[in-house]
Amino acid sequence: MSVAALFPTLIGLFLLVCVGLVLGRSGRLGIPAEQAAGVLTALVIDVTLPALTLDVLLRRHLTASVAWSLLPSTVSLFACLAAGYGISTLAGWSRPVRGTVMICAAFSNTGFLGVPITRALFPESTDAAQAAVLIDTIDTTALLWTVGVAIAHAFGDHRVGGRPPLLHAVLFRPATLAVLFGLTLNLRGVAVPSAVLTLLELVGASTPVLVFLALGMRLDLSALRGQRAPLLLALVIKLALAPALALVVAHAFSLHGAPIAVSVLQSSMPAAFIAAAIATQEHCDDRLAAAIVMSSLALALPSLWLWSPALRALAG
Repeated sequence: MSVAALFPTLIGLFLLVCVGLVLGRSGRLGIPAEQAAGVLTALVIDVTLPALTLDVLLRRHLTASVAWSLLPSTVSLFACLAAGYGISTLAGWSRPVRGTVMICAAFSNTGFLGVPITRALFPESTDAAQAAVLIDTIDTTALLWTVGVAIAHAFGDHRVGGRPPLLHAVLFRPATLAVLFGLTLNLRGVAVPSAVLTLLELVGASTPVLVFLALGMRLDLSALRGQRAPLLLALVIKLALAPALALVVAHAFSLHGAPIAVSVLQSSMPAAFIAAAIATQEHCDDRLAAAIVMSSLALALPSLWLWSPALRALAG
């Protein structure tokens, strides 16, 4: 099991962040970098991400044969949310910081990194690919846009502009509606015209580009001088506690095979960059969220290398 498959993806993402950083500092945007990043984030959340979600759900039929792969990753996700809440509350951090730590530490980048890495590491296993898509659909997409948004909404600072109703914040959003609509069509086996899928693919493919450009525009490490502890906590939970808990659950239920290895693999992925976009939209700590995403990406290779023996053992 090689981790070399990560290099091209990570290098590309870091280059996008650098481009965003340069654009934000150059003054060539015509508007403040923070405002430009906000426009890109809104475009992602309301346009490109719903298209990407529909594209994923309408192309890959989900089956129940790999449903057990959801158990380790989902238990780990909720345990990490609880750990982030408990430790950050005991530390006395502000509500926006606590909300940011919770969602960025618990939700993984299962789609843009986890699914491609699964294909590279388990090229012959159809069940492994199915497990990766299922975990991305349920844990990252469905739960992030319901539980994750609700947490960010509850902990965000809404003094400017007021706090919209929770139901509106969670359900009446294009991304959430795309999840519900896509899951319905997927489970009913509805065939979608190829022209529609092509359009969705074209629009959705721009999501990582826009998100990482926005992260670069927002990245300001000088603003984190008093927030090293929240950053460190989020990284420990995301890269160490999450996969460890998923592994414990797998062993506790005597689960093994490629789909279970994928469940632990998905839990070990860096922070979901969409979590950072949600943290920004819900007025949590956007700079801390950007730092967590970028730091976890930087540590992805050594983290995966450390977990690879356990993944190999689970896969058999």
